[in-house]
Amino acid sequence: MFILGVLFKINLKVVYFFLKFLPIKKNKVLFISRQSNKPSIDFLILEKELRKLKFKTILITKKIEKGFVNYIKYYFNLHKQMYHLATSKICIIDSYCIPVCILKHKKSLVVIQMWHAMGAIKQFGYQTLSKEAGRNTKIAHVMCMHKNYNYVLSGSESMIEPFSKAFNISSSKIIVNGLPRIDYIIDNKKILSKKIKMDHKLLKLKKNVLYVPTFRRNESVKINELINNFDFDKFNLIIKLHPSSNVKIKNKNVLTCSGYSSLQLLTIADYVITDYSAISIEAASLDIPIYLFLYDYEQYVDKNGVNIDLFKEFGKYASKDIKPILKSIKKEKYNMDIVYNFKNKYLDSDYGKYTDKLVSFIIDKME
Repeated sequence: MFILGVLFKINLKVVYFFLKFLPIKKNKVLFISRQSNKPSIDFLILEKELRKLKFKTILITKKIEKGFVNYIKYYFNLHKQMYHLATSKICIIDSYCIPVCILKHKKSLVVIQMWHAMGAIKQFGYQTLSKEAGRNTKIAHVMCMHKNYNYVLSGSESMIEPFSKAFNISSSKIIVNGLPRIDYIIDNKKILSKKIKMDHKLLKLKKNVLYVPTFRRNESVKINELINNFDFDKFNLIIKLHPSSNVKIKNKNVLTCSGYSSLQLLTIADYVITDYSAISIEAASLDIPIYLFLYDYEQYVDKNGVNIDLFKEFGKYASKDIKPILKSIKKEKYNMDIVYNFKNKYLDSDYGKYTDKLVSFIIDKME
């Protein structure tokens, strides 16, 4: 694997050497992601605003799928990425990107890492090297993990240090600016809520509890304890698992609201239950009562690690047992100061204006 990685890098470097002779299009902004085969809401919002200002924008979103044929397809997709990297002024990514990190770019190229989470509640990147849930140190070194970033976006001042450690980058390169998705759910809350409830009319009849657990690599999400203790007579339960999760929900009372993302479903949630996911920050932007179901806390800290003392942040609303959480929801008495304090700490105070701030930043770097 190590030797293949080295040969792979050499091959891309040779190809890119010649591509760099191509001229730069100075108003060209490139977006690259391997998170999904479709552009994220953050990419779509930002790209739309840049096009309004007559920028030339290119979106390349492609997941690495398993299988020899898919690997070959992705190899050629990398050549497409390299061509546009060689001819762009700005490149925006939302995850690790192979050609961005392993290649030597023109000095004029500005790379902005717009990470796909609003904050680093759970550890990642260099924080988890050689941990059970992290990356292999040797492979991370060969693949130049998270190198060549000019700037990294952080959703708040409080997240600068965790992002600095995760990306192994100087804090001076971290820009405090929330993601466009926050503007999206704040500005479109009423419209989205109305549309979702029209498509799923059961959501109008009771209060809605949204469960959104983080993705656990090679592990199943513990949902039976939640389902078996849930009061379906009084509340609707919506479970939104990570797209990569293999867990099947068999209980017919549970709603999944296919066609809508967990972000969109926040607009109809009366309560949110999550764990180590940064969706807690997004939920806080809408002032939703938040509970943390941390049934595997010690194991998760050991295998992956966290950057926040979640029990300290949420007090009695964080629990290893689901029963106290469901009991509290039934009482419908939540101390919202918990959410307000969390929001003020982990959201840049200009929420609702993140897209405009980011566009201005890009224009400044373009000039």
